[in-house]
Amino acid sequence: MIDQDVEQPSPELVRQALRGVVSSVEFRTSPRLQQFLTYIVEETLAGRGAQIRGKAIAVEVYGRSIDGSGGRNLVRVEARRLRRLLREFYEEHWDGKGVRIFVDPGGYKPRFSYEPSGEDPNSDPRTRSQTRESRHLRQLLLIGLAVLAVIAVLGTWLITGNREVQESSNSTQQAKRAALGQHSLARLQAANLADQARGMFFPVFDVKRQQIALGMFQHATELDPALPDGYAGSAQVLATLALLSRDEENRDDLLLQALEMSGMALDLSPSGAWANASNGWRLAVSNEPDEALKYARLSAELAPKDGHVLDLVGITALIANMPALAAEVSNPARSRAGSGRFGARNIWGVSQLMLGNYENVVEAFQGAPAAGAPVSAPSLIFQAAAHDQLGNFNEAQRLIGELQKTWPEFPSEFLVERIFPSDQKTRETVLGALSRY
Repeated sequence: MIDQDVEQPSPELVRQALRGVVSSVEFRTSPRLQQFLTYIVEETLAGRGAQIRGKAIAVEVYGRSIDGSGGRNLVRVEARRLRRLLREFYEEHWDGKGVRIFVDPGGYKPRFSYEPSGEDPNSDPRTRSQTRESRHLRQLLLIGLAVLAVIAVLGTWLITGNREVQESSNSTQQAKRAALGQHSLARLQAANLADQARGMFFPVFDVKRQQIALGMFQHATELDPALPDGYAGSAQVLATLALLSRDEENRDDLLLQALEMSGMALDLSPSGAWANASNGWRLAVSNEPDEALKYARLSAELAPKDGHVLDLVGITALIANMPALAAEVSNPARSRAGSGRFGARNIWGVSQLMLGNYENVVEAFQGAPAAGAPVSAPSLIFQAAAHDQLGNFNEAQRLIGELQKTWPEFPSEFLVERIFPSDQKTRETVLGALSRY
């Protein structure tokens, strides 16, 4: 949990909150969802939250057989309904006090936030005042640190003469932030959090980094349920985790959650570039390349200089076997704006590998560290494949050796299959280099 009290609510307070939810108008006509929520809350209170699985819910709540996938699919669908009803309930009734129940995408274990109210018998007025004051100070500290971080990053960019990121609309962004702050500090905090998390998208293959970003996006939606960026960010990370997952059931579940999040983002911002780009990425990972490319091209037209959107378009084009589009949006000569770490140079390198321009591949990845671009195991793999095709066999062998030394557990063959599902030629080129060295 992020920016919440360390103290957890007692089981009695959680059950009191649960009774308020399941007896509400929103849940009154959904007895199965009442049972669903009650089951996962009680399991968590009993200390079995980590063991909550779709199979168990299918059996205990819906009376479905544990064999086959029908019960698990039903649970995934019902979990989406449960999250939607919980959101509607709290939008209507939540006053910021007491216990709030969350069921985050990607799992079924609930979590609880707790804000003591004036009516809590164990809540001392002085403690409540101190708690509010400390939370306010924490929020001010977080905002202050974020401002200092932005100043430091901008200063570094200016000193090093970074040409990849253009400060195209700094005053506009400041005005937007000021307007948000005037309207709602919670909304401003949510927007800042989503903006920080979007800068963590690369390296794409760092699962822990993706999970941290997902938590930040989810917290942004808690702070401001009407913020489309939180849902767009959650969708892009869930789709990425699905791409990286070896477990087919887990992958399907992550993609269902990504579908729900991208749907929320598009409902709130149908013309938003990030919402459309995130949905395109989800569709690409879901093996729907034609639809994915429609959303990718649209988002590039909506925000032709947004670095993060262009990166999403680029990786979508790679997965959808459209290297020309990936090369277009990641071209080093193309100006881009925004905060965070862009992956354009790496996307450009992979697009050139798919197009057979192997000298460009070597140039792109060799210059990545100096340009501040992400460096990861795939960078070494793609360089090695390019050198192998150019006849630089010693260099290819050296790079594969470095890969095995630095990332010995990296699932190279698996991810090559996932990155190039429709590009047999590139897939065979890379796998051939891996097998030779």
